[in-house]
Amino acid sequence: MEALDIELEEEVALLMGGRRGVRTDELIRQGVPLAALERLAQHGVDVARLGIIKPRTLSHRRAKGEALSPEEGDRLYRASKIILLAEEIFGSQEKAAKWLKKPRRALGNLSALQAIATTPGYAAAEELLEQLRHGFAA
Repeated sequence: MEALDIELEEEVALLMGGRRGVRTDELIRQGVPLAALERLAQHGVDVARLGIIKPRTLSHRRAKGEALSPEEGDRLYRASKIILLAEEIFGSQEKAAKWLKKPRRALGNLSALQAIATTPGYAAAEELLEQLRHGFAA
C-alpha cells in the first residue's frame, strides 16, 4: 500500500471514530459510533441523503445509544473514503463537493455520491478519482 493510501486510510479511521493503528475493518465490525455521521457532515455532505442509515433507525439508535451496524459502518466507510480522497485531490471541500455531486457519464449518469451506494459504484468512483490524481481526465 502506498504512503498516500495509508495516510488516507488513517484519516478515514479517525473520521469514523477510530484511532491511529486501528484497522477500519475492525472498527466497522465493532460498531462505528454515531458521532462519525456528524464528523462526515462537517465535510459539506448531507449524510441523510447518502443512505448510510434510515432516519427512523438513526433516531432509535440515538435514543438507545447504539452504534452503527456493520452494514451501515461499511456504507459510512465508502462515503468517508471517497469524500476524503476527493478533498485530497481537489484541495478543498468546496471543489470536492462540487465534483462529487455532479453526474458523470462514466458512472452511468450518477454522481459519485449516488454511485457509492453499491460496491461496484464505489469502485468506479474511486477509479475516476485515482485517474485525476495521476493526471488523467475523468
